Amino acid sequence: MTKFLPKKTLLLAGAGHAHIGMLRRLSAARLKASETIDADIHLISEQPQTIYSGMLPGWMAGHYQLHDISIDIKSLCVRAGVRLIQQSLVQVNAASNKVVTTGDEQTDFNYDVLSLNTGADTDMRWLRDHNGYNEHKSDSDDRDVGAVNTYANTDVIAIRPLSTFIIQWQQILKAAQQSEKYQLAIIGAGAAAIELVMAAQVALRNINRNHQVTLVCGQNLLSGFNSGFRQRVIKQLDRHDITIVRERATDYRDGKLSTTHKSLPINAVIAATGVIGSAWTASTDLEIEGDGFVAVNDKQQSVSHSNVFAVGDVATRIDKYVAHSGVHSVHGGAIEADNLLAYLKESVMKSYQPKSRTLYLLSCGDKYAIGSWGNLNLQGRWVWHLKKYIDKRFIEADKG
Repeated sequence: MTKFLPKKTLLLAGAGHAHIGMLRRLSAARLKASETIDADIHLISEQPQTIYSGMLPGWMAGHYQLHDISIDIKSLCVRAGVRLIQQSLVQVNAASNKVVTTGDEQTDFNYDVLSLNTGADTDMRWLRDHNGYNEHKSDSDDRDVGAVNTYANTDVIAIRPLSTFIIQWQQILKAAQQSEKYQLAIIGAGAAAIELVMAAQVALRNINRNHQVTLVCGQNLLSGFNSGFRQRVIKQLDRHDITIVRERATDYRDGKLSTTHKSLPINAVIAATGVIGSAWTASTDLEIEGDGFVAVNDKQQSVSHSNVFAVGDVATRIDKYVAHSGVHSVHGGAIEADNLLAYLKESVMKSYQPKSRTLYLLSCGDKYAIGSWGNLNLQGRWVWHLKKYIDKRFIEADKG
């Protein structure tokens, strides 16, 4: 008698860049019947649509409509033959091959292979000094991600999750329309904060020329970029008349933003202060590194549980430094997709080796952009149109 083994279950947690690529690949494979995958595949995503972060500043500045920067995860799952579980991930118990989600009710899901592409949370630890959280804390205590984020002031708007930020940004625009002089501060020193501050200044100045956006960035503005790129960015910030405060933000309450030596009257504060592990990483049995990231090897495979893979902001490589960025999520995600399928078939997996140089395009609010390729820096309206072309190609990849 022929004995049929049950299908394995592949669980995709999160709808980030990598899993979008995986869904598109599965959809194409079904259409062409070119690749059979003997597994039941499920995707866990709280939202039925994903906001593409690369086009978010363009939407803020008014260049795109919301549907222009959204990817329909629900429809993509249907085409890929993947079951959508519209809930949020709250726990991963790798020892028992189980995840816990919550939505209308808490639910357990078992898996044979798990892929994590859930993203991460905004790092709000800059608020802790005011609350006394740093007092008498050891380095090991600093890993308590859940505790860190509970100290975040709820008056501060975090850039993540994007679905929440979208609503809050629309509320800011409504408030600005009612104000004679609206004051917005954006906290952060990286490229994301720079793009947000210029997009916000364009949007608010289109409402009222008296409105003003302030960038609070500390001393290390764009520390990961070369000096030529930084100088170009600073000139663009000056062109937009953006106030730059090179001090560390410490607290925001009662309409006052406190920095190292100043107290600024501010109507709203947006934090684009890097990433820290999501709350669920504080209690998982997966090996976690740094500030709450799943430790993976060059195969994007968990170093503690071989049937778990992770890519994007949720993960960190232990063999080499790989920055948290959309570029690595897309390219690393393609390798991870190969490896998920190889693992299911018990075949050889690939290694993700990031290129030494990657193209980075930073939008400057008003259909102008700066490009960086190694030590080569370029800028102009044509760079913005190049960025628009690349972004739209990603968004529309599954639209035929």
